[in-house]
Amino acid sequence: MPLTTPNFALPYPVPGDPADVPTALQTLAEAIDDPLYDEDLRAVPRPMAQFLGTIPNVIPGTSVVGTLTWQLTDFNTHASPSISGGMETAIVPVTDATTTELSVNFAGYWFVFATVQVVTSVATIDEIAIEFLVNGSSTPHITRSSTHNVTTGGGDVTHLLDISAGITLAAGDRVSVRGAIARNAGSAPVTFNNRSITLLRMSL
Repeated sequence: MPLTTPNFALPYPVPGDPADVPTALQTLAEAIDDPLYDEDLRAVPRPMAQFLGTIPNVIPGTSVVGTLTWQLTDFNTHASPSISGGMETAIVPVTDATTTELSVNFAGYWFVFATVQVVTSVATIDEIAIEFLVNGSSTPHITRSSTHNVTTGGGDVTHLLDISAGITLAAGDRVSVRGAIARNAGSAPVTFNNRSITLLRMSL
């Protein structure tokens, strides 16, 4: 009876087995082919994408929140053939300069990272924050990053905020970034300038 190797369970004959070289080689080749195919799929780029926002988004003095827009595609890879035949990109392509939501094409556990440059020159801003929304909702709360009033006055006018989270998403779910501000007085606007968002599917 053929035995198997301890690590990959590859079959091999023992001296007492009937001499059948073609069958033994076929059995070994098939046993090697399956794990090699699995490893080949793992080596294919994961579904991942990065988008940039270049048009300034302003939250006016009459508002406290605003969803940020995305204009440029830095990269948007095709999926591994094991997921969908390798035809679809990770994220539904951005074709409109007013796009606020990014729709994932594949279910799984996603790592999402965003960074945003914010500009304000007044000391009446208590807090500037960014947070993720899924399907337009902040419930349940995912993550939030903020800067407070100790840094918004005087000459310190530019701030860099970043957020990251692991999020379980279904195919078709939409991810967006919302800016939020709190004022202690006045109606000063806040401008959200250059920004980026990266989405990486971690599931195999």
